[in-house]
Amino acid sequence: MRITPAVGALVLALFASAQAQALPPGAESRGFVDGANHHLGDAGFVAARGRDPRGPADEAERTKSHLSYARRWLGGRPATRPERAEKRAELLGYLDEYISKGATPRNDHLPWRNPVFIDDAGRICAVGYLIERSSGRAAAEAIAAGHRYDYLEDIAAARPEVAAWVEASGFTLEELASIQPGYSAPMVERWRPWDLAEKRIPDGRYRTSDDDGTTEGAFAGGHMTGPFRRLDAAGHVVGEGTMTRGAGVWRSSTVDGKRLAEGPFASDRPHGAWRFFHPSGNLAAEGSFAAGFRDGAWRFYYDAKEKTPIAEGSFARGRVLGDWRHFDRGGRLLAVSTSATPPTVAWRGSSGGHLLDVKPGPSGVHRWVHQGNVSGDHHRLDMISDGVETIFEHGRDGTLWDAEGYKLSRAGGGWTSADCRWTDARKRAAKAGDLVTLHGHLSGDLYRPESERRRASECGAPRPVAAARAKRLERLVGGAAAVREPAPDFVKQLALGEVAPEDASDEFHETATDLARVLAANMTWYVEWPHVDGRFIAVFGTLPGYARAVE
Repeated sequence: MRITPAVGALVLALFASAQAQALPPGAESRGFVDGANHHLGDAGFVAARGRDPRGPADEAERTKSHLSYARRWLGGRPATRPERAEKRAELLGYLDEYISKGATPRNDHLPWRNPVFIDDAGRICAVGYLIERSSGRAAAEAIAAGHRYDYLEDIAAARPEVAAWVEASGFTLEELASIQPGYSAPMVERWRPWDLAEKRIPDGRYRTSDDDGTTEGAFAGGHMTGPFRRLDAAGHVVGEGTMTRGAGVWRSSTVDGKRLAEGPFASDRPHGAWRFFHPSGNLAAEGSFAAGFRDGAWRFYYDAKEKTPIAEGSFARGRVLGDWRHFDRGGRLLAVSTSATPPTVAWRGSSGGHLLDVKPGPSGVHRWVHQGNVSGDHHRLDMISDGVETIFEHGRDGTLWDAEGYKLSRAGGGWTSADCRWTDARKRAAKAGDLVTLHGHLSGDLYRPESERRRASECGAPRPVAAARAKRLERLVGGAAAVREPAPDFVKQLALGEVAPEDASDEFHETATDLARVLAANMTWYVEWPHVDGRFIAVFGTLPGYARAVE
């Protein structure tokens, strides 16, 4: 993409500080940058505010400033051909309309920043709006049906009619792709129940709407009284209950009327024992709420009559607490996850780290995964062991080291090792199997000056590995990559909403083939696990008084 020197410098600066965790799997390798757009990053936000975005509180302005920035930039560029200048001007006018409306889609399903062509509520993205205004809503919906979460480059490659539309638009594909925003991942902790002592809703009929739908009922004496119901953004009834001074039983349902969740209200909030259900009618989860927050022990189940657990653990005022245990379809322990933050300077003030202990399978290979977010960047380090040898895999580039700090590489059917001159502190942590501390040391390199980072990453000359050890390394790597437990369809569907798993991207399929990989890909702060947090997000949208707080 050809851009002005000023924009080019800004894009390069943004790329250097990209928040890698926010990009979808595989996006970094394509040269995409994190931010409001995969080409321009957060150039619009920086131009407007003079700084990078700082978390959820900046998300709305992040998208708005990007669209305005992209519009100004595109307005100063010529059409691809003189005879297409009129069409380009027409589409720029539609972009002005879209920006003035201010309604953009929301990513309710994917645990990373991602485009959303048309969301659950029918809100359309900027490029989708240009197609809708020029070719009709049906054309836009046909694209969304098969490419809801795809980048425009991939949509144009897969659909000849989209490629033809781009060709006739007067824009290059790269220019149009530079409009397409990516939307932040869902975060269950953003959902908050109402505080009626603070809100003080007057007595009488009550009706209010938000991005997720409409709540209808009546208040008396400051409490919910009589019949209440919740409608989704399309007007379907998705929750209802009858209240007496804020107390009663609430039942949530899917759009097609199937039971989704049920449980008691007290003091106008969910309080007490609740149950969630699979579309089949089988029990999906059970646990308790306290004053509207998930609290105490919860257990989640496979979609089967036997109530086989898939996960169990505890919450404290809505947040994950302590160890969580995850099981295969036979009820055998598959993995344990827990909060674990390295005690190093780089991780201070981070959103915290998580450690996943994936128990050995038939291969005898044991895998641990540590990951977390530091200043917006996602960091991951894996430890793999067969009881004889332990190796470490860097989550960003796949680099392998042994416990002595030697870089391991495949070479000509064999393996080589190269001394990377690890510090004594790193070697102690590696030899002790202290993955969390080792990860703290390694991720700290990213915050050193560039010259120091280069020196820290320099390794000696590679030397061949003995044949017996090379075979063991192959078994380690192969055992760690083997599918242990296929992820259930309902987990995939919770992660992607109503989109069928076969319509998902190749990157998603690669991750979702194995339940342990699903856990590893989704255990950082934004969505712990699709079948846990994803299910709560679905239920919260059906309850009265819940809203997404901006933190």
